[in-house]
Amino acid sequence: MRLLTNMAFWQCPYWTERVDCLYDLAGAKADPAFMPFWKEAWRLFRKSRAYDAVLTMESRTSLAYGWLCSVAGRPSKQIMTEVFIDQPRPASLFWRLKTALFRWIARRGVGALVLSSAELETVSERFGLPRKKLRFIPLQCTIEQPREAPADEGFVLSAGRSLRDYGTVIRAAAGIRAPVLILCGPADDIPAGPASVTVEREATRERYMDALARCSVVALALQDTLRPTGQVVMLEAMGLGKPVVVTRHAGTVDYIRDGENGFLVEPGDAEGLARKVRMLLDDPALRRRIGRQALADVMEKYSLEAHAKARLQAISELLSAASSETT
Repeated sequence: MRLLTNMAFWQCPYWTERVDCLYDLAGAKADPAFMPFWKEAWRLFRKSRAYDAVLTMESRTSLAYGWLCSVAGRPSKQIMTEVFIDQPRPASLFWRLKTALFRWIARRGVGALVLSSAELETVSERFGLPRKKLRFIPLQCTIEQPREAPADEGFVLSAGRSLRDYGTVIRAAAGIRAPVLILCGPADDIPAGPASVTVEREATRERYMDALARCSVVALALQDTLRPTGQVVMLEAMGLGKPVVVTRHAGTVDYIRDGENGFLVEPGDAEGLARKVRMLLDDPALRRRIGRQALADVMEKYSLEAHAKARLQAISELLSAASSETT
C-alpha cells in the first residue's frame, strides 16, 4: 500500500518509514513549517496518481484536494481525517453550502477516519456516508516516553483552548480548597473566580508540560458539543500518570473508565467536578492508583506506535472494501 499524506506525524518512526508525507520528516524534532492549505491540496493532487490512497488531514485541505479531483474528473483515492463536525447552523447559507460540498467530496472518496466512536454516527449522518466507510482510531498520547511524573505539589491543573468550559472550572474551584491553575488561550472567556485560581494565557509548551508534571490532579470541563475535544491534554496527563477528572463527552468516553483510570462528570456539573477532585486530593493512594492505571492504558493502547498501526490497518481495510465494491 502506497500512502501519501499531509499529516506530519513526525514523532513516530513506524509511521514515517511507511508513509510518504509532503513534508521532509527525516530527523525532525518538531513540527515542520506548514504550507497554506491550498498549497498542500495542490501538491497532494499533483502527486496522487502514484499512490493507492491519499490521507488528507484537516477540513480545508481535505475539501480543497477533493474539489480538485472532482473538477479534474479524477478518482480522489481520498481518506479524510480530522474533519470535525461543527454544530448545525441550518439558517446559515454558508454552512449549508459547505456541508453540501463536503457530502459530495466525501462520497467520491474511499472513506474517513474519526477520532471518537460518537463520530461514527455524526459523520455518517452529516456527510451521508455508510458506516462501513468510517473507522474510529483512538488518538495517541503525544508524549514520546510516557512515564510516572513523581512530583505531586497539591494543585489542580486545567488546560487547553478548544471548546473548554472554564466557567464550570471557576465554579468548582470554590469547593476544591486547593490552588487551581488555568492555562488557556487569549480569547477564552473566564469569569472572575476565587483567589485560589490563577489564570495564565498563551503559556508556552514548556510551561504547560512543567505544570502538568507537578500538579496533583488534572480537571477538564468541556462544552457540550458534537465535536470531540480534550483528548490531547487528557492523554498527556494520563501519559505522566496524573489522575484526570473530565466531562463526559464525545472526546473522553472512549478513553476514561469511570473510577478505574479517571473520573467522568456530566457537562456543566461544577459540584460533581469539585467533589471528584476533592476526593483525589484527599486520598494520595487513590491518586496513585488511578494515575498508574491511566499510564498503563496509555502505554498499552495509546502509544505513538499503537496509533500508527491502528491507522494503517484502518486505511488498508477501507481500501480493501472500496476495491471489493468495484470488482
